Amino acid sequence: MLDNQSRQLFQDWYDTELGQRLLNEEHDFVERELDNMVGYYLVQQSPLKQLSFHNHRMRENICLSPVLELGASQSTVVANMSELPLESDGIDAIVLHHTLDLSKNPHRDLHEVARTLLPSGKLIIIGFNPFSFWGIRRAFSKRMRAPWAASFISHRRLDDWLKVAGLTLEKVEFIDYDMPLKSSKWRQRMGWLGNSLKALKLPMGSVYIMTATKQTRRYIPLKPRWKATKVRVPPLTKPTIKEIK
Repeated sequence: MLDNQSRQLFQDWYDTELGQRLLNEEHDFVERELDNMVGYYLVQQSPLKQLSFHNHRMRENICLSPVLELGASQSTVVANMSELPLESDGIDAIVLHHTLDLSKNPHRDLHEVARTLLPSGKLIIIGFNPFSFWGIRRAFSKRMRAPWAASFISHRRLDDWLKVAGLTLEKVEFIDYDMPLKSSKWRQRMGWLGNSLKALKLPMGSVYIMTATKQTRRYIPLKPRWKATKVRVPPLTKPTIKEIK
């Protein structure tokens, strides 16, 4: 599915009661993660054009969008995730809100994001967990509707991609253990099951939030240990008279 179509589907779905409840929980968790970060540039990408984070100490907040939409903020930059108009090693923190779920080439996009991060820069990824009630619901739902149109990339597979891109996973958290039901009455009735899984700390939340850091190898120059070469010269013997003859 094209990114533009996916964005419109998710914008409409996040306006529903179920979408708003999930968005509030995602937003609060990311705000807590950004509270510990200090720097100059914060870059975020989301299918939503009005998603904003305020609980951070970054000087500039840049929003990425594949298309120019009405109502977008003044800090919005139109760009493809696979070709970011950002310098290498220049961004302090990046937030990908379901970006990889809607990407046609998430592996390549992740490498491009890693390129723009500063050494020790932070990357926060929000994605749908395939090993959850939502993942089960997706198997029996139409893929042309949100959020079932997303890819639902597993966090273990994403961890392997992070390593290849030169990023180190710091932690992964799972949120929203409720059933993906439109009716709030039925969600409350089935809430005991989600609360039990959450109490056991099982990785079965509908959404995972991964925090990774860009690692760079530090090369320590070593001074060569020059040693004087030892040349062994065999002892010279004087020739005898017989040898001269």
